[in-house]
Amino acid sequence: MMPWNAYNRVDIGISSALIQLPMESEIAGWLGVIFRFVHVLAAIMWIGNSILFTWMELNLITPKPDEETSGNDVLGRLDMLHGGGVFHLEKRVLKPDMIPVPLHWFMWQSYTTWITGILLMASAFYIHGAAALVDATKTSLSGWSAIGLSVGGMAGWWLIYDSLWKTRLKEYPRIAVPLTFGFILLAAYLFNQYFNGRAVFLQVGVMMGTAMSANVYFHIIRNQKKFMASLAAGLPHDMKYGKQAKLRSMHNHYMTFPVLFMMLSGHFSQLTSAAQNIPILGVLILALIFVKYLMNSRYYFKHWLAAIFATVILATGSIAVLLAAPAKTPAGTSNEAEAGRKLFISQGCAACHQPGAAQIAPNLQGVFNSVQILVGDTRVTADENYLRRSIKQPQLQIVKGYAAAMPAYGHLSDEQLDHLVAYLKSL
Repeated sequence: MMPWNAYNRVDIGISSALIQLPMESEIAGWLGVIFRFVHVLAAIMWIGNSILFTWMELNLITPKPDEETSGNDVLGRLDMLHGGGVFHLEKRVLKPDMIPVPLHWFMWQSYTTWITGILLMASAFYIHGAAALVDATKTSLSGWSAIGLSVGGMAGWWLIYDSLWKTRLKEYPRIAVPLTFGFILLAAYLFNQYFNGRAVFLQVGVMMGTAMSANVYFHIIRNQKKFMASLAAGLPHDMKYGKQAKLRSMHNHYMTFPVLFMMLSGHFSQLTSAAQNIPILGVLILALIFVKYLMNSRYYFKHWLAAIFATVILATGSIAVLLAAPAKTPAGTSNEAEAGRKLFISQGCAACHQPGAAQIAPNLQGVFNSVQILVGDTRVTADENYLRRSIKQPQLQIVKGYAAAMPAYGHLSDEQLDHLVAYLKSL
């Protein structure tokens, strides 16, 4: 599943190109709207299925020995009130001569989510030389190399994750789960050497989403097809296939919350652009998985709700400490410039003005005293007055090739404005 807010470039960056390619950009913009809507809709359906089916599994009532259904291959039953009626659900071992028709399968929500997500990834981050991926202040990696690194990360992560959970370690989740978490953090650290912060969160979300969809295709559906084929051949219901499918289904279930957060991470530039963004990402993944675990434990752990609040408070406190940790700043950086850097992140400026990237908004590296070409081909020097006006009244000075999308920051005090200008001058 892909973080949809990371695709803002479809709306802003694409529209900025209207000057050069109106028809092509308009088509790309509409495709972006369609792909995004289908992506989000399919993701809601897929995650909804995961949460509902796990809830039903946890609430199944095992038949008692004296019940009529106890010897009738019924593993559990459940009654649900919805829409003015009662739904009676049974989970059972099937017999070859009792295969129900029609039998509903759940897979296309997953496939549609992944396919549209990849299309959005390509349209938002892989075009124009992958400028929206790379942080040019960290690396001189070429666009094609960045795309190769991103795609290779998806494939590589699936191979590592899948291989790990095919070994005997799958019988020892207390070892396999920390190893999986360690590998994903290691991958995040690697991508952070080349990508901007928002792209790093997106990349990790794409990798986890790819593994989830691959779980559906290679393990969940494939194992279900195996035991249905054996039933059709007149063989008994082989429960080992169901167990293998259920293991990967539960993996997907616990990955839903972290991937959902990364879908929204483009809104949280104070996290994605933080100096300690990788440890913050690690805290988020751990906390969200543990919250889902506690939600599932409510039927046997009476303090589950208190534990969720404690987890959220602990995670929030840990992230606050990481955000307050001193960042490495170039020698000679003034206190004003450092205060401006923090303000730049907290005010959400970093969401569009990614370091070393100019896909969504102008690149601010070396902006002070540079010559800027505005709409109408007017040339201006980016002195202090220009920077101040661009912050307080950005609609008055639109850089050529970009949409008038930046909000006004007239609410900033003179002191805050001084700090922001000092930071921009230091870039």
